[in-house]
Amino acid sequence: MSRFLFIFLYCFLFLNFIGFGQLLDSTIVLKELSIVSSKDRYLAGSKTKTFDSIQLNSESGENLTELINHFLPIYIKQDAGGLATIRFRGTSPNHTAIMFNGININSLTLGHSNISNLPNFLFDEIKIQYGSSSSLYGSDAIGGSVHLNNNPTWNSGFNASFQQDFASFNSYFNGIKVGFSNSRFQYTIKAYHQKKKNNFSFLNTAVKDFERNKFITDTVRNAAVSNYGILQEIYYKISEKTFSFFKLWYEDNWHQIQPNMSANYYGGGFEEIKDKHLRFISGFKHYSGQHKFATDIGYISDYELYNKVYDQTISTNNYILNVNYTNSSFLNGDFQSGTSCSYITPKVYAYNGLPKEARFDFFALYLRSLLDCLNASLNLRESFVSNYKSQFTPSFGLDYTMLKSSNHTLNFKFAASKSYKTPTFNDRFWNPGGNPNLLSEKGMNYELNTNYKLYNNVGSFKIGLSYFLININNLIQWVNMDVWRPLNVKKVRNSGIEFNAESAVNILKFILSTGVNYSYTKSRETKSYNNQNLSNGKQLMYTPEHLGNAFISLSRKNWNWFISSSYTGERNTETYKILEGYLLLNTSFGTNLNMRNNQLSVNFKVNNILNKAYQNQELYAMPGINYVVSLKISINNIKVKNNEKN
Repeated sequence: MSRFLFIFLYCFLFLNFIGFGQLLDSTIVLKELSIVSSKDRYLAGSKTKTFDSIQLNSESGENLTELINHFLPIYIKQDAGGLATIRFRGTSPNHTAIMFNGININSLTLGHSNISNLPNFLFDEIKIQYGSSSSLYGSDAIGGSVHLNNNPTWNSGFNASFQQDFASFNSYFNGIKVGFSNSRFQYTIKAYHQKKKNNFSFLNTAVKDFERNKFITDTVRNAAVSNYGILQEIYYKISEKTFSFFKLWYEDNWHQIQPNMSANYYGGGFEEIKDKHLRFISGFKHYSGQHKFATDIGYISDYELYNKVYDQTISTNNYILNVNYTNSSFLNGDFQSGTSCSYITPKVYAYNGLPKEARFDFFALYLRSLLDCLNASLNLRESFVSNYKSQFTPSFGLDYTMLKSSNHTLNFKFAASKSYKTPTFNDRFWNPGGNPNLLSEKGMNYELNTNYKLYNNVGSFKIGLSYFLININNLIQWVNMDVWRPLNVKKVRNSGIEFNAESAVNILKFILSTGVNYSYTKSRETKSYNNQNLSNGKQLMYTPEHLGNAFISLSRKNWNWFISSSYTGERNTETYKILEGYLLLNTSFGTNLNMRNNQLSVNFKVNNILNKAYQNQELYAMPGINYVVSLKISINNIKVKNNEKN
């Protein structure tokens, strides 16, 4: 495995060397297809990554899990069925905020999101924010945040697209998008259905044939998935200074709970979970010179049914109000202030009574250019939660451009911030075991980033290096005390480095793009508050020290070829075993056929080319080599004449 990794990285660096030489004469500019949201610009010292349209299109039939696994060094703990959780920089899934157009959609009972239920197909923009952003988004954003956004596109007339994917193990995906817009109105509807039987064969290392002295070959029996959803959006320009919007997202997700290898072979009580989510947001924005006023209301309903036991349902309702004011010329800087209010009503069979909770956040954000080459941000947030002390989470950032010319830039960033995580409803109210006396988890985050870009009229090369340090206090962990009970038991220190490089060059009428990402993370328990022994310097569970991926893309006219590699290092497990690291190779080949303004795209993908037998979680099977055929039809040629001024 290490030999394959060495060969792949060697080829990447060799191609980058060739491409870098080409940059002196001829290169191709990598355009950053990013749209900065209203708050992101205040994170002056932080690291962000926006997936470009090519990356989103390549994974449009997949969920957020596959997109991150292929392009970023962020660990996803997952099985082969319908469960996946994200772990930024060694933190837990509860330390990542998942934001849908500015609203946190994490489960209020569990504290995190199952990102295998987040389809890339529904979103125009997916952005990753590394490090704390609690000063902007409140609770959960200790390790990082994920932003799922959609944006209006005016005057595009009528357009429609259809996608059909067929894959191994009786899997398929189909989706449809239909939209219309003129200079004042836009309507878009997106719908999808995904189904996977996941009945793949695997080497069962929990069951051995002692007569032949080898492990048996088994077939997964309970890992099927069936998800469907719909997203509707309406944008309307009331005037050239005011527009309103309405967004409604409904999802119905069902998956069987994949058994471990032993239970898969010997049988037992197989289980399933059904989730329903309704997310609604509506509001308006008004611009008047340097002033901007925005307000929106939101509603989130989550429902979970376990094993069709209808008298043991879990549901929450969250009512949200946001009000923001922005002044783009306040004290020679950019200023935004506002408030966020929410009222939460859970209905869970295992809670004593019907707890209710109100949350109020007040924030002030300020960004200013101190010099032509230096920007600084100072953000303040005060958060109030029923029956809890208020949380003050400031952040400070610097963005210094040391070198800037017509064809290269060198940039340094620094950020320091506080963060917090409010205990979940399950932590406080689950019976038996809930602990209403839990303290909020608190984080202190530092990061230093440097980026260099070289580009001219035919190409570009980008390289970046980051260092991060996160101290988390009052970490919540469920501890066995006759009954399992959550306690604030730990203080944890996470630190590490992240490296990334990308290039794009034009060679003999081919466009060659390459990229590599790598992260090194140390995650250690530094203090225990319940007299438990420390982990003796061991890495925290399911936190790989080494994580990386690389890709090479070659395209010419309407044809493209792509190969990617991802490496996940060793991980400690709950049973104190060490899961060995693994390397996966994937490739795809496709073409786009243009017919007037319409387009037919055909793509063939092979995952896990080496047919590697590996475990992401201990004793949970993962698929070997598998295939995906994708067909996309886009209709964009129906225009509506409109003489109105935009």
